[in-house]
Amino acid sequence: MKYKTLLALSVASLLGATAAAAQPSYNYLGLEYTQGELLGEDFTGYGVEASVGLGQSLFLKGTASTSENDEDYFFQQWTGKPELMNYSAGLGVHAPLSEQADVVVAAKYIRSELDIGGSTVEADGFGIDAGIRATLTDNVELEGMVNYIDGDDFEEEIGYRADARFYLTPAFSLSIGYFDGDEGDAAEGVIAGLRLNF
Repeated sequence: MKYKTLLALSVASLLGATAAAAQPSYNYLGLEYTQGELLGEDFTGYGVEASVGLGQSLFLKGTASTSENDEDYFFQQWTGKPELMNYSAGLGVHAPLSEQADVVVAAKYIRSELDIGGSTVEADGFGIDAGIRATLTDNVELEGMVNYIDGDDFEEEIGYRADARFYLTPAFSLSIGYFDGDEGDAAEGVIAGLRLNF
């Protein structure tokens, strides 16, 4: 059902696009606020993201985020207030589906650090993101991504994320989104963000 919703979002983006809309930008800086569940507990988080376009179809992207919970949590042999830090860096490619929509695929390195009870648990892995970005008008952009994560320190996982972005000016936008790790205690929640294109 979740993937059908994501597909419907992507199709609606393409069918609803108008000739006045511009192609998505791959040069930007962004800030995000997250609220949801992590390891089965409520959490809040903050993050930054940056993307730089390379030529006509490539881009570099990096992210960093921190999430925390004020309640004590038992994880393996540790007990305490958990704080999770995530970092990623990768290379992506985008190709036009129309004048207003791109298909996007990106590969990335992922590092996570969980601080709990005075101890730190670290994990490294890789991820692949694939989806569609589409501008409905000059002021509205929709984005849907399927996320794959794996590695020696991560269990194989497939999740998704969907965002709606609203441009107040050609360079500045606000967004609201939803993400779901779709597996056990994986994170899920809502995201509010702001972005500056350059």
